[in-house]
Amino acid sequence: MGDITLFGLPISFGTMIYQALIFTVLVFILKKLVFKKLVEVLDSRKQHIENQLQLTDQYKQEAEKNLELSAEVLNQARKDAREIMRHSEHEARLMILDAKAQAKEILMEVKEKSFRSQSFVHKDSKGA
Repeated sequence: MGDITLFGLPISFGTMIYQALIFTVLVFILKKLVFKKLVEVLDSRKQHIENQLQLTDQYKQEAEKNLELSAEVLNQARKDAREIMRHSEHEARLMILDAKAQAKEILMEVKEKSFRSQSFVHKDSKGA
């Protein structure tokens, strides 16, 4: 085969055909061995990332549900606490009113006994 020069460089068609054949064989070998494994690894990695994204979405939804549930429980607890406080205040007022009523009764009894004692002492002093 003849040699030619291109841009001042010698080109041999025999060497060019030989290099093209070696390149084709190399591409075929790489395609069968390396590229296939590389594509499998990349597909596996892609699938793993998609699974992780799905799990992330699932966990995010669960977290949002738990947050809503926590807020509901907290609101109910606050409502219950207010109700307990109202009930306790009402009970305290009733106890205070009851204690005042008992104190009045005791005071009235003491006054009555004191009055009787004074009447008895006064009668005794007149009778003696």
